[in-house]
Amino acid sequence: MSISLYLQCFVVALVGMALQTTLKIKGLQDKAVAANVQFKISDYFKKDWLSILAAILTIILFLLFVDNILKWRPGIVDYAKIGFAFVGWTGGDAASRLFGVVDKKINQIINDKSNQADGSSLPTTPLK
Repeated sequence: MSISLYLQCFVVALVGMALQTTLKIKGLQDKAVAANVQFKISDYFKKDWLSILAAILTIILFLLFVDNILKWRPGIVDYAKIGFAFVGWTGGDAASRLFGVVDKKINQIINDKSNQADGSSLPTTPLK
């Protein structure tokens, strides 16, 4: 596999990851607006940097194994970039679900507000 194809696969995977991240941020914004919680896009990048790092490491891990896969099935080289779009998307999604901090904090604030509305005395938690 050529260096050019490695770079193309890496870029395609990053675009897949960026698309997933963009949609994740949009979902967080919508949830925050519905719950009347202050949310800034910078909060996502400051607090969920581990998710982003894990997604990039997933892409790199697949790049390290792509040679072995192509030796095993050389015919799939035509589909490598498509596969890396999937790797970028799913790597970002899985990392976000496993390590996501902001989503959990927004959910906790929503839960606290629900408990207060139900008469429970739990304090609200600011997004920090």
